Amino acid sequence: MRFSKLLLLYGLFLLSTPTLAQKTKAQLQKEKKENLEKIKEAQATLQKTTEKKNVSIGQLNAYKFQINAQENLIATYKSEITLLENEIAQDEEIIDALKKDEENLKAEYAAMIYAAYKASRGQDKLTFLFSSKSFNQFFRRMQYMEQYAEARRRQVDQINAVRDMLTMQIASIELKKKEQADLLQAQLKEKSKLVALKEKEQKAVSSLALRENEIRKELEKRNKALAALNKLIDEIIKKEIEAAALAKAKAAEASKGLSSDFAKNKTHLPWPVSGFVSQHFGISKDPILKGVERNNPGIEVQTTPNTQVKCVSPGKVSSVAIIQGFNKAVIVSHGDYFTVYAKLSTVSVKKGQTLAAGDSIGTVFTGNDGIAELHFEIWKSFTKLNPEQWLTKK
Repeated sequence: MRFSKLLLLYGLFLLSTPTLAQKTKAQLQKEKKENLEKIKEAQATLQKTTEKKNVSIGQLNAYKFQINAQENLIATYKSEITLLENEIAQDEEIIDALKKDEENLKAEYAAMIYAAYKASRGQDKLTFLFSSKSFNQFFRRMQYMEQYAEARRRQVDQINAVRDMLTMQIASIELKKKEQADLLQAQLKEKSKLVALKEKEQKAVSSLALRENEIRKELEKRNKALAALNKLIDEIIKKEIEAAALAKAKAAEASKGLSSDFAKNKTHLPWPVSGFVSQHFGISKDPILKGVERNNPGIEVQTTPNTQVKCVSPGKVSSVAIIQGFNKAVIVSHGDYFTVYAKLSTVSVKKGQTLAAGDSIGTVFTGNDGIAELHFEIWKSFTKLNPEQWLTKK
C-alpha cells in the first residue's frame, strides 16, 4: 500500500511539476531572448556612433537602454537559477523518499523469506509439500507456496521499480546541476558586461557635464522646433476638421473608415522603424542638466543610419514640411487620427498621396553626432497620445 502511494505521488510529480516548470522556463527564455535582442539593437547603434569623437545625448541614451536590458537579462538568469534550485530540492526529497522505500522493501523481502523458512522448518519445497498429513493440508500448503511465490515476485518488481525511479531521479538532478552551473557562469559573464557598460555610461555623463551650456542651448533649440512642429500639426488638424465639415457624405464615410481601422489596431500598430525608444512620451528628467525636464509630445526611436521609415496604418499625406531642428517631417491623416514622422533625411511621398500600412515615407536623418533617430507622434484631433500604447509591444 505504501509503495502504491509512493508511485502515485511520484507519477503526479512527473505529470504536473515539469509542466509548470516548462511553462516558467519558456517564459524566462522568451524574456531572455527579448533582452538579448534589445542589447543587440543598442550595440548596433553604438557601433555606428562611437566612431564619432564627441559623446552625445543619443549615445548616453543608448548606454542607458542597454544597461536596462542587461539588468533585466541578469534578473532572468537569476530567476532561472532559482527555479532550478527549487527543482533540485524537490528531486532530492524524492530521492531520499525512494532510498527509504527501497530499504523498507528490502527489509520486508528479507522478513518474508525468513518467515517462509520458519514456516517450512527449513525444508525444501517438495519435502514441505509431501510431508503433509492430509490432502487438505497438502492443498493448503500448495496454495500458500503459490501465494508466497507471487508475493515474492511482486516484492522484487517493486524493488526494481524503485531502483529505476531512483536511477532516473539521480540522472535528472545531475543534469539540472550542470544546467545551473552553466547559468551561473553566464550570469557572471553578463554582470561583467554590465560593470563595463556602467563605466562607459559614467564616462559619457562626465564628458557631457563639461558641455552643459552647449546642451542647454541644444535643448532650447529642440523646444523651439517642437513648438513649430506642434503649431504645424494644429493648423493641419484645423484644416482637416473644416474640410471634413464641408465634405460630402462619401468622403466623410471614408474618413470614418480610416479612423475605425486605426483605432481597432491599438497596441498592434507596426513600428515605423526598427530600433529602441531613446526618449519616451511625456515629461522626463534631463540626463545631464540638473532640475531640467524634457517634455516630449511623442517618442524618439533610435535606429541605424539610412533606415527606411514605414507608414503604420492606411492614410493620406496631409503635409510634407521642413522644421528647423527636426529636418523634414511628414504628417499622415488617418481620419480622426494623425501620425507624425520627423527627423527625416529624405521623403518619398507627397501631399495628398494615399498610403497603405508599411509604405515607405522616407529615410531617417543622421545627425553630426552619428545618431539616427526618428521623432514619431500620434494625435487624435488636438490630443497627443502616447505612441508606445499604440505600437506593437517589443
